[in-house]
Amino acid sequence: MHTFSPDIEALLSHLDQRGGGLRKKSDIGHIFEYAAEKANADLINRLIFSGKIIWSTYGVLRKTTEQTDGYANLEREFMQAVNDVRILIHEFTSEWEAEYRNRFEETYLGMNQGTIRNIVDLAHDLAEIKHLQQDARHSSGIGEVKDES
Repeated sequence: MHTFSPDIEALLSHLDQRGGGLRKKSDIGHIFEYAAEKANADLINRLIFSGKIIWSTYGVLRKTTEQTDGYANLEREFMQAVNDVRILIHEFTSEWEAEYRNRFEETYLGMNQGTIRNIVDLAHDLAEIKHLQQDARHSSGIGEVKDES
């Protein structure tokens, strides 16, 4: 088990206590640790956004059938978001030590059902992070109308 910085540990602990826990806690930790080291907020935000799309469309796909109107478009959107996450993971891990890079490549970049399930699990965690961002935005009053009376 990798030890993360106190900030990343606090984030992981908080996320793990929300909404059923994290599915890929260590991998999320590695991603955030690296993003913090490289000050790469843009890449992490793109990853969170794509992960949220995967998790949302996955939930809808599970409740529908191939005969449902719009199923093909939803499936296409899901696979596009999966591909986007794969590209981002490849970008993210290109400078990592071989041990971690190889494990991420095996876990997320293969073309089989197992890697799709791993990406969906990672997307669950990324969606939790997106929800945390949204909660923080709402609680800070950004976008809220203030009563001037």
